This record gives sequence, structure tokens and C-alpha cells, in this order.
Amino acid sequence: MTSVEHLFRIKKVVFLDLDGTIYMGDALIPGAKEFLNYLTDLGIIFYFLSNNSSRSKSDYVTKLSNLGISTSEEGIILSTDGVIAFLMEKKIKDLYVVGTKSMQEMFIQEGFDIASPSPSYIVLGFDTELTYEKLKAAALFLQRGVELIATHPDLVCPTPEGFIPDTGSMLALFEKATGKNPLKIFGKPNPEMIAHILKKHNITPQQAVMIGDRLYTDMELARRIKCDSILVLSGETQKEDLAQIEVQPTLVIDSIAQLIPKK
Repeated sequence: MTSVEHLFRIKKVVFLDLDGTIYMGDALIPGAKEFLNYLTDLGIIFYFLSNNSSRSKSDYVTKLSNLGISTSEEGIILSTDGVIAFLMEKKIKDLYVVGTKSMQEMFIQEGFDIASPSPSYIVLGFDTELTYEKLKAAALFLQRGVELIATHPDLVCPTPEGFIPDTGSMLALFEKATGKNPLKIFGKPNPEMIAHILKKHNITPQQAVMIGDRLYTDMELARRIKCDSILVLSGETQKEDLAQIEVQPTLVIDSIAQLIPKK
């Protein structure tokens, strides 16, 4: 098993999942702040990655600040970023967005019509404000041939009370109701979520590490981009789940606290 000290000795950037890795609900996971200080002392750049599209970047900056962690919007990469870049490249503005007010505001700020009567795409995010009216409208658009794109594939979101339905579960609902599958799913594990960061800093995948709590997003992203991975068991994944995958994480630990070197 690779030691923590050896692993970070050759790293230049660390990508950190948030839900289930840095915090759970509104509580910081013990050791998270100390680990970030450790990375800073080593001169390692770190970015927070989240598939959770229910919040905007400013929401995340505020939440992390309230938990005692200082960051900027530039230090946060969301699944929503890829969706917006994709639509802007295609010069498409007419949408029907199934998402929270915070998510919708991100699209409005970029000049999108989020409730078009004739949308080019339906955009599905982690909508914690979901209503039947939104489901109905999106289902009818799907049946009329409008394509569906989703911010991320996560089936559940970990909370202190337990797991709650996430975007992947909502995608399953639409598939059952309409027979339609999404044209494209953004966010982790798509390598494009972090490839531009590696290019920006002129960093190779071997100089990066992904830390997260999910096999099919965090660990799969690391596998696809061919960087080291650290699985924390403080979120969705249980130890027995590791039998489901062929390529094992570089390290498996109970929580991020175990990454802090002992004095």
C-alpha cells in the first residue's frame, strides 16, 4: 500500500470532492481543515470538485467560509460549469432547466432563457426544490423530441440523516416515464471536468490525485484520467463495495483525517 508521505511528495495538485469528503451536511468532517493546511504547507494546489448542482459557486464559497475554510470561486469546479460551456459553444440559449433557484440563477447570469416554451434542451440538475409541475413539463418536452442533458450521474447524495435521491435517480424516473435517456451527462467521472486545470498549470496526471467518497464518479474520474486516487469511507462508499471494481484506488481510508501526517 502506498504511504501518504510518499504519495504527496510528488504531487502538485489535489482535487477534492466535497459532500461526504470535506463535509457531511453542515458539519465539517474532522481533520478536513488540518489536511488542507497540510497541502498548503507542501505548496500543493487544491481544487474543490462537486457534482452537486443544487448550489452556485458563491453558495459553496459561503458554506466553506462558514465551516472555517477560505476559498474563491476559482477554486471550485462544478458539474454545472461543463453544461454552461457546452451550451455556449453551441450558441444555444433556449432551455428548460429543472434545478434549484441557485442553479437557475447561474444560467440566467450567462444569458440563458431557463423556461423557454420551445427549448433546445432540457437541463436536469440536483433539484432539491423539485415539483411535480417541473417533472410534468420536462416529461412532455421529452416526448416531443427535446433532448435531455444532466449535470451529473450521482444516484444519491449523502446527508447526516442518510442518502437522498440525486440527479441519477431523477434520470431513472424520466427514463421510466418517457423511455428517454440523456444525450449527455456532465460532471465526474468525465475527464473534461479537470483536464483544463491540468493544462492550465502544465501538470501531468501523475502529478495529481483525486480524493472522494464515490467509486463511480470520483474514483472512476481518476481511473479515466490516469491519476492516483484516494477513497474515503466517510460518504457513500462502503468497504465491501470495492469488490465491484477491477481497478482499486491507490489508497482507501476511513476519512480525510488519516491523510494528516502524525507528529
